Amino acid sequence: MLNTLKIENVALIDKVVLSFDGGLNVISGETGAGKSIILDALSFVFGGRADRSLIRSGCERMRVEAIFNNLSDKLIEFVNNELGISVDDEMFLSRELDLNGKNICKINGELVPISSVKKICQRLVDLHGQSEHLAILDNNYQLEIIDLFGNGSKLLLDELHEKIEILKSIENEIKLLGGSESEKQNLIDLYSYQIKEIVDAKLSSDEFDRLTAEKKEMQQYEKINESLRLCYEANCKNSFSSTAVDNIYSSIKAMQSISHINEHYSNILDRLNSLLIELEDINETVLNDLTNNVFDQEKFDSIDGRLDFLKNLYRKYGGNYESTMKYYNEISQKLTSLINSAERFQQLNTEREKVLDEIDEIQAKLTQIRTDSAKSLVKKLQLELRTLGMPNARVDVEFSRIADRYSYTGADRVEFMFSANLGFELKPLNKVVSGGEMSRVVLAYKIVVSVVDDIQTIIFDEIDSGLSGNIASVVAEYMARLSLKKQIIAISHLPQICAMADNNIKVMKYSDESTTHTQATILKDEPLYEEIARLMGATTKNGLNISQELKEKSNDYKHRLEANN
Repeated sequence: MLNTLKIENVALIDKVVLSFDGGLNVISGETGAGKSIILDALSFVFGGRADRSLIRSGCERMRVEAIFNNLSDKLIEFVNNELGISVDDEMFLSRELDLNGKNICKINGELVPISSVKKICQRLVDLHGQSEHLAILDNNYQLEIIDLFGNGSKLLLDELHEKIEILKSIENEIKLLGGSESEKQNLIDLYSYQIKEIVDAKLSSDEFDRLTAEKKEMQQYEKINESLRLCYEANCKNSFSSTAVDNIYSSIKAMQSISHINEHYSNILDRLNSLLIELEDINETVLNDLTNNVFDQEKFDSIDGRLDFLKNLYRKYGGNYESTMKYYNEISQKLTSLINSAERFQQLNTEREKVLDEIDEIQAKLTQIRTDSAKSLVKKLQLELRTLGMPNARVDVEFSRIADRYSYTGADRVEFMFSANLGFELKPLNKVVSGGEMSRVVLAYKIVVSVVDDIQTIIFDEIDSGLSGNIASVVAEYMARLSLKKQIIAISHLPQICAMADNNIKVMKYSDESTTHTQATILKDEPLYEEIARLMGATTKNGLNISQELKEKSNDYKHRLEANN
């Protein structure tokens, strides 16, 4: 339930903190005091439209905080699992909007998108007066209530979920086998083509690197040729100066004249002779390279073309040789499986059709139960509406089938239909109900489904619109009945509803020297009797006595309800 609401810088409100109890909470006050601002603040923190015009004059931002406690297990599971937000028995919502339009939403201090806030609040609160927060207008919620209200729906839904999971498993395996016959043949053709393309390429692990190096060397042809020429000329063919060979010959001749003197000089001579032999061998190699170093344009184009082919092939199949061969092995296995899968494919399709028939049968049973459940729900709802002063109101549930053959919620789509007046055709509830009518429809609906509906907080904006006399008393009694199972927050002008409240809050407006403020006060005892008398239009001493009697009468009624509940 909603425990605390904190509003800062919203319209006339600079700062207000409201505390709510379980049961019936009634907010009253003079017209224009700021009651609707509280509703706007609630809508804002629950994910409604962010309107910068609501920011209090002279302020840069507005902020609304709401604390909920005693959360249902179902809601906690939804928030934790579906939205990935950690909550236990208490949840703290906050939302802030500045003049630049910057919008910040948090749940338990964690930044979240506005869509997450809306998803949670649709399961947390019914905010009458803001249709985006009114669960009864949501088709999925309507279907959920019909299932909860019916007998046997849950077992069928569980069975349906199980069959759909089996069906998905079969369809996944069929997909792995190639899907339909045409899809399967397309895959066989594709894999066959790809395998042939890789085989025909005659790949080797080192080819790409080898050709890349060879291409790089050919691109350096002129530089290599020039270096070989200079090397050769420096060693043994230079008409302008001594070459390396000439110099070694001179050194050998010089050492020959002293080599006989001792072994040391003889060793130097041997080394010079070895050096001459090595240099002559180098010169022969360089000369051979120089003679054979001829640029082959045809070979270069062939290498370049092969490298382009390999790049394109590798790009298609993973980026390199290893990835391409891995892909080749994988599709070879898949192709073998596809070719050999005809028997398994036929078996799986037979199983698929069988499961689809079983799903159709479950959905048909579910539709029948829902139809019976809807009839019972409609009958009870119309009885409650008559008691609430709508004798000609008609309600129905219109069924249609979803476009898909199956879904986890079955094959049904439902629409709550409504007509308030005799002689007018039924139309979708959200298109024909006026504000006062919707209040009573929601009240009657909540009374009927309160046992199964897990939304714990219901907020009514002036449910008394257009009501008076005996019907006003009946509505007050209905709200008391409903407040035994739900938290009710109502903005009201009716003294009967105000007297029936467990917690009374009065909204007041006042001005100081510079500006106007709205404040809220908890009413008890004498101030409460004065407020009830004001709503009755009887502020005399006799009026106060009458208001006190109305409060005592309301308390007696609630005590009887609690005793019989």
